[in-house]
Amino acid sequence: MPKGAVARDLLDGLNSRGLLEYGSAIPTTLVHELLGLEMPEQAPKAVYDRLAMAELAAIDFCRNALLSQGKYLAGTSTGYRVLLPSENKGQIDSYMASADRKLSRALRLSRSTPVTAGVRSDQTEVRIHMKKQHLQDAR
Repeated sequence: MPKGAVARDLLDGLNSRGLLEYGSAIPTTLVHELLGLEMPEQAPKAVYDRLAMAELAAIDFCRNALLSQGKYLAGTSTGYRVLLPSENKGQIDSYMASADRKLSRALRLSRSTPVTAGVRSDQTEVRIHMKKQHLQDAR
């Protein structure tokens, strides 16, 4: 079965169980069951890495699908949880802080790149500053 189909099956399975509503808790064991993942008691690290990546890809698919519904699927110590609308602000702030950090690194890299490389330009720095200003205005 293609990877996208497995992620879609996870989303459909969670939805059919009513676990995509605000505040719903989703145990990791259920995610593994719906994805058909079996965690061995002992295995090489590469096996655990492959299983973790499969889970992460499917959860990311679900997370992206829920964003347009105003929902965020957060990781917890026991699995995942759909944040309440009142909790979304924290996630929004986290996204914007991440964007701020990335824009600051972009500006630093732009300013540090030798002019001869053709990357550094006033236009690039202006674009970065405009994006940072836009984020600040959104707050």
